Order: sequence, then structure tokens, then C-alpha cells
Amino acid sequence: MLVQETDYGTPPAKSEKRVTLTIDGQPVEVPEGTSIMRASAAARVSVPKLCATDSLNAFGSCRVCLVEIEGRPGTPASC
Repeated sequence: MLVQETDYGTPPAKSEKRVTLTIDGQPVEVPEGTSIMRASAAARVSVPKLCATDSLNAFGSCRVCLVEIEGRPGTPASC
């Protein structure tokens, strides 16, 4: 039997403080400092990724995971 773990695209945040984000109209509560990519995965919202993995710190080199953040200019990498 193959057990496959979910790769959220970035390592987990270590903060005990929780914040609530709204992703595609859906609230999701995550530890402060969580990447948008990881929060999206927790909300079951798919964000494309190429260079992002839980085993590496995010560096945003491929730019595949760009997202729009309401009230913020530009399109930052979600990782």
C-alpha cells in the first residue's frame, strides 16, 4: 500500500498565533506567517506550483504560483 502525503508547497509556519484569511470567498484559519500557497491547500483551493515543495523554503523563482491579493498592487508569488 502506497501512502502519499500532501505536499503543501511550503514548510509549515511555526507561530501559535492564528489568523483568518479569505480565499476565493472561503475563510480559512492558519498559523500567522503561513504562505498563501499553504493556506490555499488547507482550503482545498488549487494553486499551480512548479518549484515549491514542503522540503524547501520558498524562493519564488518559477513565478507559476502568482496570485491576486485584494487591496494590494501587483501579483505576488503565493509561496
